Amino acid sequence: MRDDVHPVLIVLGTEPADGSVPAGQGVENLLADADTVFAFPHGPESVALFYAEAWRVERITPRDGVSRVTAWATSDPAGTGVLLVAGDPSRDVALGAVLDGLGRTAPGLEVRVRAGTRVAPPRRSPLG
Repeated sequence: MRDDVHPVLIVLGTEPADGSVPAGQGVENLLADADTVFAFPHGPESVALFYAEAWRVERITPRDGVSRVTAWATSDPAGTGVLLVAGDPSRDVALGAVLDGLGRTAPGLEVRVRAGTRVAPPRRSPLG
């Protein structure tokens, strides 16, 4: 990996089922433009597949998330990835464990958690 380029992982949540939190503006573009989209199973995976080609979406679990994201982050070339989780990322305990592990295994990875930002599920998307 080149010294002047660092991989970036942007963490986004999906909109809760009740729709009480509005979807963030432009977050769909982050999914569309990402080199790789990681998604926790179930809801986040279907949302990711709506916005990104299937070949760019990698289903991960909290159990294998650290090793899979670390492998991506240390590969060449560095890029931008999105990790999509259900609901509010700040309330996801499994995500906290994954991010803690990434801090130890991929210190060059820049992680940005977009608090309060949601990606609309396909049924509520303005694209659908």
